[in-house]
Amino acid sequence: MLEEPELEHPAAEDAKPPMKTWRILFLDNAQNIEKLKDACKDEGYAVAGALTIAEAWAFLDGKDHVDVIVCAAHLEEESMFGFLKRVRDSKVHGDAKFLILALATSALGSQLHSSTARAGFVLGADSYVIMPVFDPQVLVERIKKLQPSVPMLQQSATEEEKRRSE
Repeated sequence: MLEEPELEHPAAEDAKPPMKTWRILFLDNAQNIEKLKDACKDEGYAVAGALTIAEAWAFLDGKDHVDVIVCAAHLEEESMFGFLKRVRDSKVHGDAKFLILALATSALGSQLHSSTARAGFVLGADSYVIMPVFDPQVLVERIKKLQPSVPMLQQSATEEEKRRSE
């Protein structure tokens, strides 16, 4: 059985109350995941990192939701497009915001990014970010624009309370 990636919480000084704590899942290589997680934990997000699509699904199926998924545009030996389509087709995860992240560009890369972005949007991506150099503040600002007004975990709790009171 595949081990589920751990959910990491921000340091106590960066933590926010539950109504302002969103969960973010990163799917990328190990080096980029650590940078992404650190940048977002500093902003009070709970984060998890997956190196493969199988690990990402182990987390999603184990935690039952995330608010935002940040996925590398180019995964080694795997298809970001297939992962995005499966997320969008999921009854449980289909509403999660999906940000495609490309961390390096070149002349050829720019042409590829244009095609990748178009295909990503057709499949349901919410945002596409190109960063020739990693900039955690740009990433955090994009995530803030995508996150729901209330974290999914809190939405579920509120809906459950409403059902019990009826």
